[in-house]
Amino acid sequence: MNVLRLMVGLTLACLASASVGAAETCAPVIEKPWVRAAPPGATTLAGYLVLRNPCRAAVVVTDVESRDFDMPMIHRSDVVDGVSRMRHVGELTLAPGQSLVFEPGGLHLMLMKPRRALAEGDQAGVRLVLADGRRLFALFPVRREAP
Repeated sequence: MNVLRLMVGLTLACLASASVGAAETCAPVIEKPWVRAAPPGATTLAGYLVLRNPCRAAVVVTDVESRDFDMPMIHRSDVVDGVSRMRHVGELTLAPGQSLVFEPGGLHLMLMKPRRALAEGDQAGVRLVLADGRRLFALFPVRREAP
């Protein structure tokens, strides 16, 4: 009887530790990334994506980094009193199961001061920085229109 209890206890402990490990490795997913192509010499481009959180815990995005731009930022376009304005976004909280859509006219990446010329067909590397220190990397193809 004691051996049976010991075996059941060990099995339950293993299952509990496996589920904790799985939760720790869960990460949000970047889908449909792209950068809108701009005329040669443009100093600002815009990036778009869908950020999906398949995890059981909320995720907080605190910043954006890029090897291809000196000043990447997260912005949101709003219309206030009939005037379109862009505002820098601080943190974005993504609840479990939620998605954030970065799209023209709304939430988007402002990719300022490109370090190299980016033409249609090129790719730009972008990383989203999470509050827990993790970074999500994706290659963003440069396109004229949304995929």
